[in-house]
Amino acid sequence: MKTAKSFRHFFGGLVAAAVSMLIMPFPIMAEEKTLATFESEDCLEAWTSVNDGVMGGISKGGFSRTDQGTLIFKGELSLENNGGFASIRMKPTPLDLSGMASLVVRAKGDGRTYWLELRAANQMAASSYRAYLPTKAGEWEEISIPLADFKLQAFGRDLPSKALDSAAVASVGITLADKKAGPFELEIESMKASPEEVVVKTESAGTIVDIAKAAGGFQTLVAAVTAADLAGVLSGEGPFTVLAPTDEAFAKLPAGTIDTLLKPENRAQLVDILKNHVIAGGVTLAKALEMREGTTLQGSSISIKFSDGRVQIGNATLVKADIAASNGIIHVIDQVLLPSKATSDPLTPAGLIELAINRGVPIFNNGDVEACAALYEITCEALRSMTEVPEAARKEIERSLQSARSEKSDRSTAWILRKAMDGAWEALKKPKE
Repeated sequence: MKTAKSFRHFFGGLVAAAVSMLIMPFPIMAEEKTLATFESEDCLEAWTSVNDGVMGGISKGGFSRTDQGTLIFKGELSLENNGGFASIRMKPTPLDLSGMASLVVRAKGDGRTYWLELRAANQMAASSYRAYLPTKAGEWEEISIPLADFKLQAFGRDLPSKALDSAAVASVGITLADKKAGPFELEIESMKASPEEVVVKTESAGTIVDIAKAAGGFQTLVAAVTAADLAGVLSGEGPFTVLAPTDEAFAKLPAGTIDTLLKPENRAQLVDILKNHVIAGGVTLAKALEMREGTTLQGSSISIKFSDGRVQIGNATLVKADIAASNGIIHVIDQVLLPSKATSDPLTPAGLIELAINRGVPIFNNGDVEACAALYEITCEALRSMTEVPEAARKEIERSLQSARSEKSDRSTAWILRKAMDGAWEALKKPKE
């Protein structure tokens, strides 16, 4: 009987536990939310257009629905009378983007870069939270933009930092204000909010070097990377952001420049130039435009700005952005970015170490340990082939690179390589006997 009683007690406990689990609230994952589709004419009633006529301008912009159930935002931008913008926006209605991480717009553009805008119900009409919406001419795209990229602006100027309250969002809209007069057209199929973060780094994509080889338009870049012995580094874990000049970009250099740089005796100069096209970490176009400049592994500061309807990176124009690789991001550019000191005053090994540490320490302290480790790795790869570095120090760098690549922790990798660089620096500064 005692056994039966114990069994009933045990069974009753199981039932009670099961009941408590049934009534216990489980966390509910947020689902994708549709903000706008245009399958019926009634959808247009929720939208309105606002152009620079409100400020005396003469730009024209409006919207209509196609038979395919998409929205066309089109018109002509004019810069006369201090004008220069056209926009459409959803009339205020509670959207509540709580739990959402990004906006996803399926659209076909004209190659111009628009603003995607969010507003709260009580927000002044002239202000909005904005993020860049780049388009490719004549191509349908599903463009994902993190909510964290939306910054508060008014009249084209940044306002004091105030985080977006996703729960208060009541309107989504699109503005063209790229200071480029002429006709424009953007076709939109849908606008959605997603709980998923925008992930650029994907395991399915090849490495930066793999993608450059497969693309076919970067033969000179691949040859230069190989000659500089950097292919292994740029095939490593990263992440790196590579500003990739096309073959046409290299062809714009003075005749004979490439042949000269590919010679073994000019390897240090070639490394210097290639490092001027690499930024530590994964930097999307939206993030780059927010940063306004990036510091290359060579040490130069490259300006990044939106001007005359195009994105300018240094003296180059952006051709294609945000190409995902398994170890970073590729942005295609139409000019080779020559560092100011690349031909006359290349960095010494000690100077290279100092530069890497000066750049790496703030990155590490800001929490991007992975980017710091990548910066130190490419620096050590350059050091191990510099004859000015004492042989013992070069061997220690090689051992450290092997050790670091077997590490699973980016923090440990960074410290292993940092120790190797410190040792090389001490050896370089040691008085010669």
